[in-house]
Amino acid sequence: MTSFSFRPGLRPRILLATLVPVLVVLGGMIYAVSSFLEVLEHDMTHGQLARELDRVDALYRRDPQLLDLLGPNLETYVVPRGETDGLPESVKSIASGQSHEVWLPGAAYEYQATRRDIGDHSLYVLLDLTPEERLEKELIGVAWIAGLGAMFLAVLVALWLSHVVMRPVRRLAHRVGAIVPGEQRPDLTPATGDRQLNIIVEAFDGVLDRFDAFVAREQAFTEDASHELRTPLATVISSLDLIVEDQDLSAKSQRRLARARAAAARMHELIEALLLFAREQGSEVFDTPVSPVVREAIAMQGHIFSAQRAGAIAFEAETEVHVNAPASMVLSVVNNLLRNAIEHGNGSHIDVRLDATGLSIRDHGAGIAPAALSRLFDRRFKGEHSRGQGLGLYLVKRISERFGWRVEVESSVGAGTEFMLRFGA
Repeated sequence: MTSFSFRPGLRPRILLATLVPVLVVLGGMIYAVSSFLEVLEHDMTHGQLARELDRVDALYRRDPQLLDLLGPNLETYVVPRGETDGLPESVKSIASGQSHEVWLPGAAYEYQATRRDIGDHSLYVLLDLTPEERLEKELIGVAWIAGLGAMFLAVLVALWLSHVVMRPVRRLAHRVGAIVPGEQRPDLTPATGDRQLNIIVEAFDGVLDRFDAFVAREQAFTEDASHELRTPLATVISSLDLIVEDQDLSAKSQRRLARARAAAARMHELIEALLLFAREQGSEVFDTPVSPVVREAIAMQGHIFSAQRAGAIAFEAETEVHVNAPASMVLSVVNNLLRNAIEHGNGSHIDVRLDATGLSIRDHGAGIAPAALSRLFDRRFKGEHSRGQGLGLYLVKRISERFGWRVEVESSVGAGTEFMLRFGA
């Protein structure tokens, strides 16, 4: 089960730290305004309702007919005490001296209703709350507009603050990104201008010092290895090639020389690959045709694994493909793929095909078990019947990643294995 955790970056954290308190304050402000308006409306309406009740009571005692002259914002009902016929349903439950907010049929807003018993009659007075409700809505709308305006201003301020805070971090990132291992690096301290960030800069400078020392050691090793290993190895390979041409050698000696030549060739490929990985990726541009390299690899494998096996390799080139890589690296990849096919092909023929989509190398051996396919390119991984060191396909993967190639493999148990080398993205 995969767990997912959201971790916002530094700038979103600054925005959250600025906006969350603003949201809390605005929410509290709007709640306080709403509560204040509710209390204000309650006090105003109850006071007005009490005055209107006294006025209606006085008019009723003088002359009940005067109730018809009241304003449109008042509704009055006079019924015998204890009876509710003719009263709106929401008014019937009001006791004497109490007041409630009620709804009348067809009314847009509430009424504040109260009751007073006068003699053997009950007087109901309902005050229309339309003006108060409209005022309350207008004031709440003003509060929301003010809150949203403050929120918008807070967002602008938070964005500006985050920009100001992130400015030295961006300057530092720009200078760090321009650092080239092994070259003189710029002073990082002026990049920030911030005492707190200078602590990070000092720690980073210490790490870069150790990296520079490491790069210097690696460069020295690469230069020494290039001189000390290539020249003797080239001498060994050329000497072996000359000795093989001696017709007086026995078949047993020829086989031993072939094994020595194969070991020297593998060592040469391994050294070239390791030296390539040790160097920083440069801007060299190559234009290497693939088909001559494939033919050279087939010839090498024929020399190494005997003419019988080499004759079983069929090469078909539909079109020429050029790659931006040294020929030695292309040769190393093709050699390793061919060796793998020969080793696991059990003497079956091998089909090599080059077209616009890439290079295909297919054997017709026992195939690869599904459990081993996922680990095929791991370092030091060896198949059940492998006689190598588990580095061949690992180097194929590393070299392909270096030059932007893609290696695909399809295998069926009992039907063989096909490696497809896709040049390009």
